[in-house]
Amino acid sequence: MFAFSPYFRLLQSKVVNSIGELWCDFPSDYKYYLQIAEDHRGDYHYGIDQISFCRIIYQYIFRGIKQGGSTIEQQLVRTITGHYEPTLKRKLMEQLLAISIARKFNKDQIVSAYVQVAYLGTKISGVFELAKCLGLDVFRDSSKLSIELAIRLKYPEPSKHSVMWYKKYQRRKSHIVKLAKMQRSNLVCWAKS
Repeated sequence: MFAFSPYFRLLQSKVVNSIGELWCDFPSDYKYYLQIAEDHRGDYHYGIDQISFCRIIYQYIFRGIKQGGSTIEQQLVRTITGHYEPTLKRKLMEQLLAISIARKFNKDQIVSAYVQVAYLGTKISGVFELAKCLGLDVFRDSSKLSIELAIRLKYPEPSKHSVMWYKKYQRRKSHIVKLAKMQRSNLVCWAKS
């Protein structure tokens, strides 16, 4: 029903046009760290992570716990459309749009758009503003900057730093670096066998 509504078509057009306009050939570090931190099954789904979705439904029904679980595609759709209301209707629309853009664009195009529009903190939207804030170069410092971006997706940069935010920042950074090391060591082991 949603997919045939004029409103859905309008949102779809808005998202598709935005992704097309935002294409930039970013270094692979952005996709790598974004997937490690936000969507580790990103290469195996088309807009919706069914395993994560089932886990979220289970947690909500049986434990009353609300969780995230949105894919990069879903996060991009939510950011471009500006719809954040916690309703089932919005979530279903977001999922349908995520599937539609996953069919139309490859993961590099989706990541390229998302890293440019993602909310990363007070007065920081996207990787170019984050790079400016941190005194880094988007292309030359891509490894360091992609980790900083992944951290701020979960813990946006506050207007004033607190000890609590800094502790969360450090834990998240350690977690992402640890995941990257584990993934690289697994690839090395796999390549040797």
